[in-house]
Amino acid sequence: MTAVKVRGLPYSAQYEDVSEFFKDFHYIERSVVMGLGYDGRKNGFGAILFEDEKEAKDAMTKQQGQYVGARYVELSLISYGDYTRFNGGPAPSGSGSGSYGGAPGSYVKLSNYVGQDNKDRALVMRGLPYKIEAEDIIKFFDGFGKITDQDIFIEENNGKRTGSALVFFENHEVSQDAKKG
Repeated sequence: MTAVKVRGLPYSAQYEDVSEFFKDFHYIERSVVMGLGYDGRKNGFGAILFEDEKEAKDAMTKQQGQYVGARYVELSLISYGDYTRFNGGPAPSGSGSGSYGGAPGSYVKLSNYVGQDNKDRALVMRGLPYKIEAEDIIKFFDGFGKITDQDIFIEENNGKRTGSALVFFENHEVSQDAKKG
């Protein structure tokens, strides 16, 4: 599953407004989440889940820059893992990450995901394109064990990607093989 992150929603936007915006595409019913700031109020971000990555990309391409209410929105693909943690939901290793909704000061800090139990199987990637997706990283490491989008964290600062990512492999040996390869 893949999600589309919506940036620039009116603060008054409702779940139905986002569903209506994507009505011509096959999205998962009742999957809209609204971004919340630290004060619990809507922050202009949202996300919606698609069963199929192609449909999500089509929706993003065709709806990019269109209007929800009086505001145009910017769209980007996010992984299912990022969707499930959109408003700072549970993250691996009890990291206490920031809001994925993109509130001012929100972030995805890679060091929050590394702990004693997983640091020997982690690799940090730097210098990535800002539009990198988890699927691109999975393809890049093809042949180095099974990696899912749940094993990948793409760093963000104030809702914008930084060009860094963290990948967890099955074990230390596979991570070192991937590093050398």
